[in-house]
Amino acid sequence: QVRSNLRILAVYLPREPREQPIMGNAMVSGEGEEGSSPSLSHPLLFYPIWVYAVLLVLARIVYLQPWGMSSERKRAIQRSQKKRQETFDQIKSRLHSEDGNVVERRAGIVGRTFEQLRDALQEEELTAVEVHEAYMWKALQVQDRLNCLNEVIVESFEWAREMDEKWRGKKEKPPLYGVPFSVKGNFHMKGYDCNLGLGKYVDSPMQDECTFVTHLRYLGGVPFVITTVPQALLSFVCSSSVYGTTANPHDITRGPGGSSGGEGALTAAGGTPFGIGSDLLGSLRIPANMCGLTTLKPTEARFVVHNAHGGVPGRGRLGLGYGFFTKSVKEQVLLLKEVLGHPAYTSLVPESARQRLDESATEEGKKKWRIGYFESDGWLSPVPSVVRAVRETVDKLREDGHEMVLFKVPDIEKATAMMFKNAMPDGGKYSRFLYSHDVIDKWMRQFVMLLNVPRCIRIAASYLIQLVSPQMALLARESIGSLEDLRYNQEMTDNYKIQFIEYWKALGIDALVCPSFTVTAVPHEYPSQLAPCALATGLFNLVDFPCGSLPVGRVTKADDEGITDESVFPVGRNPILKLMRNGCKNSEGLPLTVQVVTLPMEEEVCLSVMATIEKLSSYDRKLPGEHSSTKSA
Repeated sequence: QVRSNLRILAVYLPREPREQPIMGNAMVSGEGEEGSSPSLSHPLLFYPIWVYAVLLVLARIVYLQPWGMSSERKRAIQRSQKKRQETFDQIKSRLHSEDGNVVERRAGIVGRTFEQLRDALQEEELTAVEVHEAYMWKALQVQDRLNCLNEVIVESFEWAREMDEKWRGKKEKPPLYGVPFSVKGNFHMKGYDCNLGLGKYVDSPMQDECTFVTHLRYLGGVPFVITTVPQALLSFVCSSSVYGTTANPHDITRGPGGSSGGEGALTAAGGTPFGIGSDLLGSLRIPANMCGLTTLKPTEARFVVHNAHGGVPGRGRLGLGYGFFTKSVKEQVLLLKEVLGHPAYTSLVPESARQRLDESATEEGKKKWRIGYFESDGWLSPVPSVVRAVRETVDKLREDGHEMVLFKVPDIEKATAMMFKNAMPDGGKYSRFLYSHDVIDKWMRQFVMLLNVPRCIRIAASYLIQLVSPQMALLARESIGSLEDLRYNQEMTDNYKIQFIEYWKALGIDALVCPSFTVTAVPHEYPSQLAPCALATGLFNLVDFPCGSLPVGRVTKADDEGITDESVFPVGRNPILKLMRNGCKNSEGLPLTVQVVTLPMEEEVCLSVMATIEKLSSYDRKLPGEHSSTKSA
């Protein structure tokens, strides 16, 4: 175990000096000119780094305390896994049919777009029961391949039947009559666990229901499955010791992102008409990026949700958004207009804004926009395929008559420090509690180990780490150390939001186009090591701007070749850039997306710009498995 941890830390250890290309951005290489800093092979640096490595190993042993994990907790997880599989098998048996006509009809139902499915139900071409059965059948097929379901909501069979009894034969039906939908695993469902993949919360069914789900049920929707999330939520590796690891439908050796990873995987694979999720640091946009979906994170006040675990209760100044996963911008509009400011919802959650979505303002081609853009935020350069996606989108918008303006993110290092402090306003104490005395998922162990390193050691180590990776050094040293520090960080966050808006208005832009994330879908072992990537999405939670993500293309062979070329994607000795390079190798065929951002409460503008980009892009929306370049099981 000690050898394993030291191998993980080997990326920090000195290498033999080698010739490196000159880099203009010190954030890339972490190296200065010759003689400007001590040699990384100097003994005075070599031994302290090894001491730090040993301290990390000791921290893991002391803080994780594997001996304190009760055998009962392990047995609870095993019982839960057994019960889960038995339920899946029972439902499969219930839906099994040798009748080719039944199978063909189900395939036809799940092959429809959301709009086609909704219209067929409204016109009584289909019943709620047969649509529910078709999607349950499909979802369990997807589960066998991707492992994206926590549980089946067994009552949904009865709910679908009740929908037909109540509304069949009536002219006026609720807008989502009979449409099944999946539920993210951190949303409360009465009678079902919301355990976040943690053994300590297994067999602790909720006594209430998420208000987002309640409203969709009021609209006629039928929640039918609960989907996987990362253990304790704060990661984009969708894996836990309770439910296992979720795979990406485009390549099962990679993850779907997180924390709404199960929703993203199931929606992209055609196992649900639409998915729902939350977004604190990119939890909607990262899965959309990695699974090739469309999503929108609204301004927090525009859509407030109760009875859901937000990741960090009592979080700092980070806007928490809730939204949908769909296959198109139009589907986003059709769903959001039934949620944002809806009188039934605002009576349920009075603090949610009463501003209805202006559907007419979301249409493509409403006007010629003045749009800001950047290919890199100046903190962490995205991989070449992501840069190309933004560059080509900007070129297409310019050709379409839109005015494009270069955007430079203000005070990027300051913003990054504030964002990570806001993510853990108690210095990580709550997160450490969640992982304590629990069965830690194998892909989360390194993250938990680093989380448990004492703050004083991290700060001391940051001076050494600065020599190779400014990004990792900032994460090591920037954390909340006192109540005064917390208050000051919140003050600085409020001031930064004002500064960001003033710069935006000085440019006179309507929207911003930028990378959705710094990497494409990566194998499961990488996300817990790539925390610095979170700024790409978390920046817009920090300022609480509405932002959406939509697919615009796929990784090409040339992209794969470019990422290993030091002249195209220089990494130097920076371990974060090396991890990004290694994680994104051999990505040909994976989705590429861009992010669209607008000022607070201007979701309509965001959707309109997204619709414009969607019309100009050439993304192939065929389901996974239908692409010759897509890897499969």
